[in-house]
Amino acid sequence: MKLKTYFILLLLVLTGCMAEVNAAGSFSPDTLTFKFFLYGQTRSFRIKASVDTDSVCLRWVMLRHGITSGGAYVMGHESVERGRSLCFTQPALNSNVMVPSSQTAFIISREALRNIRSTGRMTYGNTLYELVDSIPCGLNIASLHVKDRVEGCEMWIIDNDRLPLIWKMNNNPLGIDWCVENAAEAFCRTDNNIKIAFIADPHVQAVDSHPEFVRSLASELKSTRLFNENIFAFRAALDDAVLRGIKFVVLPGDLTDNGQVVNVRTVRDILDGYASRYGMKFFVTTGNHDPSKPYGEDCVNGNFLAADGSSMAIASSADVAANSGFNAAKTDTLLHCCGYDEMLTLYAAYGFSPDKSYLYWATPFSGYDYDGYTFGKAVSESTADKRRYVLCDTLKAHDASYVAEPVKGVWLLSIDGGVYLPVANGEGKTAYSGSSTGYANTWKHKQFLIKWISKVTEEARRRGKVLVAFCHYPAAGFHNGADSVISRWAGDKAFNMRRNPPRELTDALQKAGIKIHFAGHLHQNNTAVTDNGQGHVMYNIQVPSVSAYMPAYKILTVCGDSLCRVQTVVLDSVPKFRSLLPRYMSEYRHNLTAGTDTWNTDILYCGDYPSFCDMHFRALVASRYVEHELPSVVCDSIVGMSGSQIIDMTGVKEDPKQSAAWTGFDLVTDLYRLHFAGSLALRQIPQWRIRQYEAVLDSLEGKKTEDNKVLDSLKNICLLIKYFSTGAPDNSFDIRLK
Repeated sequence: MKLKTYFILLLLVLTGCMAEVNAAGSFSPDTLTFKFFLYGQTRSFRIKASVDTDSVCLRWVMLRHGITSGGAYVMGHESVERGRSLCFTQPALNSNVMVPSSQTAFIISREALRNIRSTGRMTYGNTLYELVDSIPCGLNIASLHVKDRVEGCEMWIIDNDRLPLIWKMNNNPLGIDWCVENAAEAFCRTDNNIKIAFIADPHVQAVDSHPEFVRSLASELKSTRLFNENIFAFRAALDDAVLRGIKFVVLPGDLTDNGQVVNVRTVRDILDGYASRYGMKFFVTTGNHDPSKPYGEDCVNGNFLAADGSSMAIASSADVAANSGFNAAKTDTLLHCCGYDEMLTLYAAYGFSPDKSYLYWATPFSGYDYDGYTFGKAVSESTADKRRYVLCDTLKAHDASYVAEPVKGVWLLSIDGGVYLPVANGEGKTAYSGSSTGYANTWKHKQFLIKWISKVTEEARRRGKVLVAFCHYPAAGFHNGADSVISRWAGDKAFNMRRNPPRELTDALQKAGIKIHFAGHLHQNNTAVTDNGQGHVMYNIQVPSVSAYMPAYKILTVCGDSLCRVQTVVLDSVPKFRSLLPRYMSEYRHNLTAGTDTWNTDILYCGDYPSFCDMHFRALVASRYVEHELPSVVCDSIVGMSGSQIIDMTGVKEDPKQSAAWTGFDLVTDLYRLHFAGSLALRQIPQWRIRQYEAVLDSLEGKKTEDNKVLDSLKNICLLIKYFSTGAPDNSFDIRLK
């Protein structure tokens, strides 16, 4: 099978991502997301198929640096009906490849499909394939699994007369495998399906337009998120959504580093660009980093990266600079952190204010109902001064919540969970705490919001609308039932335990009728399904951050009024994420000479963005979680042990070669990988290692280990790994609304 030349050329040409182009045809599955696995590297691209009786057209568009180009493979009747091999012709930019009549591209011929059905065999490319089995590709989509018994190549083919797509290939003798990630979803598509992307916690910092605001890698490696690469990851996520034909994008908070003017304006400009170029509509909510304080604040940061690799301080005002404690702090007003008034203004076009295209828009303070809605009324009641409530008896505070109907039948409910409580500062001025606890204070201080949510959900139910709620903060617990184990072993400060929402709040949202709730804040991939036993079930879907391990975003597909599908997309490709590496090298050389912060330079050689995020995460586990979250015995003993030592200590009989291939630090890192990334962490954790962790737990469970701190911690680590590995589906799953 001579595929090597063809696919290498494909991957060289299609280095950007591809987007949907509308094409006429009687049968058009959704945009097909191809993922190729070539010699240890992963490359993705997308194709839109349109099928007529006598032809198949596979159209692709390349998006690179904001410029689009593309082409198509066109197969005529003879090719589609009786093709006998795959096409090896290189794709041509901005032109069509007319596939020879004896060949097909990405599909097999209909004749070959009939041969498989009738005889269990087909000959393609002079290679005999035999039917192994027939298995579903996702939900109710038939798939034929065939295998070359000589070289072992396997293909999975959609059993569809119009488009017999090769959606998966394994064991290609040339080292090239692929999979169409969304094959089932694409073939289940109906014209009424609505796709919504959820991109959480990008924490954008405007380093490309303002290189003076690049932060040091040393500081980045101690943070729960990246600083500098985020803007590139944010654009990559938006590009990916464009390429999937997604028009609605929800941004559940923490859009910027910390609400700085320069970063908020940059995000606004980015969103403006995608809205004008691709017709995207965005819906934002507030996070604890935007705003960081309700009325804004001046600030200073001492870890900006100077040209010579040293760190420097920059403040947003002269007063702050003078009192910062940093030597020679510079001043730049662009670093002033915005408050609610500025946020509501700068993001007005992205849900905070009504749009003429919306069918409905309202806030908790609106004086009209659905039947009485007009755009003019909504505009008049959308101003910041009309969106205030009384906090702590006397203080006036903002609430940015809203509900919008951007497309018929779907309501997006944006919940502002931010509550900034007044604290004494000894100067006769009102100062405010942060809002990282989220819903805890919402429950205590925003009962009017809970009542309004109940009203909105009832109205949506009565009118047959699919209601999708989102907030920056989680609406349900996110530890897969492991709370008691964590509290007993590591305390209530570990694993974000302090950010658990009150049970009363979860119950109230369920009772109100919230079924789907998306959240950010935790930089975690997780699904919590809660059932109060009274017919109220709620899915709290934690959206990973694109600026931390594991970088990903979510897609919700609304399939009518009874079914929604959730898909998780990992950012495998982020252009320009390595663009700051020369500056990091300067920093390393400076710090090495000065005898200050140095770090593992392996992070500079990561081939892709997820690997970069994983290296950052491993450094974070070492410097933060091991030292400050877990019992001291983990840092003092376990992380320095070999897998063989742990296996021997716990009495497990396992392959010594495999146990020697991991360490105690790997064990703890895998624990945190699973906590934050859920099933996505299995990209880094081999199954054999999971089985060894299970064996350690099996050996220790039921034994009294309290008198041996090492064994007790090993037991609890492996028990938590079990909990974090066995929660509700968190990658791709369906939600039944009825």
